[in-house]
Amino acid sequence: MNLTSELVVLRPLVIGAVITAFGALMAAAPAPAGLGLLGYLAAALLVHLGWKRSRLGLHRFGLANIVTLARLVGTGWILALLIQAVWVEPTAAIAITAAVIATICLILDGVDGRIARHRGETSSFGARFDIETDSATTLILTFTLVVFDIAGWWVIIIGALRYAYLLAAAALPALRQPLPFSQARRVIGLGQAVLLVISLLVAGMVPAAAASGWLALLPAVGLAALLWSFGRDAWGQLRHRDQ
Repeated sequence: MNLTSELVVLRPLVIGAVITAFGALMAAAPAPAGLGLLGYLAAALLVHLGWKRSRLGLHRFGLANIVTLARLVGTGWILALLIQAVWVEPTAAIAITAAVIATICLILDGVDGRIARHRGETSSFGARFDIETDSATTLILTFTLVVFDIAGWWVIIIGALRYAYLLAAAALPALRQPLPFSQARRVIGLGQAVLLVISLLVAGMVPAAAASGWLALLPAVGLAALLWSFGRDAWGQLRHRDQ
């Protein structure tokens, strides 16, 4: 990969790092902000490696990927806020701020794919970038729900399910088969993220709701739906292997 191609991907990643650092410092103490930036940098390194492996064109990173990168910046901010809550204390302001950022990320999640299709920027790299950003955001949000006592440690299963599925696929080739399109899978994937964000927002606005315990029902519904969705997909792949 030549210098021109390197700059195509490095420029937006570096700009994202600067924005991540600035936003994290505005929302968190220096140590949590720094750890949030480190999280972004680790993800940016994976993005860079994915770009190199995909052998994309040299001329542009693409608007759709820039929108996904903005979501990654938001994820870095949420991570900084999470560490701030652990480092100092979980305040209502932190919960509300994290929920608002996560809401913006969800909105952008519905935008980047449309932009890619409209501008002819669809690629395997962009699809992978999108899903990995989704997965990282979801996992961090589940930890946030634990820190704010909205749900027990079981809620992390929501964020860990996809990674567990990938580990299982490493041992079972049948789980690496392409999955057919499923509207139910898309709705459940979006729905569980919405439930996490709503839980965090309500906990910040009405702390008594989290203390009462009933707010945990929202992520519990999301977890049940995810277990059904992953179980259905895995069963279908394994059954197809046997056939």
